[in-house]
Amino acid sequence: MTFSADAYLNEMGITSPTFPMDNLPNGSADRLERCDGVAFTDFMTFLAPPPRGAITSEASAGRVVFYRIGCASCHLPTLVTGPNKVRALNQVRFEPFSDFLLHDMGSLGDGIEQGRAGQRQMRTAPLWGLRVRTTFLHDGRASSLDAAILAHDGQGRGASAKFAQLDTGSENALMAFLRSL
Repeated sequence: MTFSADAYLNEMGITSPTFPMDNLPNGSADRLERCDGVAFTDFMTFLAPPPRGAITSEASAGRVVFYRIGCASCHLPTLVTGPNKVRALNQVRFEPFSDFLLHDMGSLGDGIEQGRAGQRQMRTAPLWGLRVRTTFLHDGRASSLDAAILAHDGQGRGASAKFAQLDTGSENALMAFLRSL
């Protein structure tokens, strides 16, 4: 959190509760540029996805398990962007491991209604960058990958139940795959 707040302040000039005071260039407020919403939008738009980790033979075997137990029905490995005037965004293949759609997650739902999302509905979180996370699920309530998978309910219940039935080798392979994302 401190790193992000520091980057916001020193790279983009955005204050936060962590760093509520502007860094004045040479102590002078007249040198501060106004926040440029377009520049910030461009910055966020063109951020690269998190890089993948090593794809070992065990991780490759885990990808097969990922499909077999049904994780890929919501956590779609590959998507393609639509037509876009910006060449860098035009029909680009990317691997977020998400369909970005709302799903009824049963008891995993957070009870919050937001826009069209009901209390049990959640948008499928992308799994890219999973290998560097230390807490899991949208609210960080799971401290391990297996706990996060087992917490899936509603439309994710089938994959969760199949995960619970995996033999040790298949579970280890799946974990290796997830830790490669």
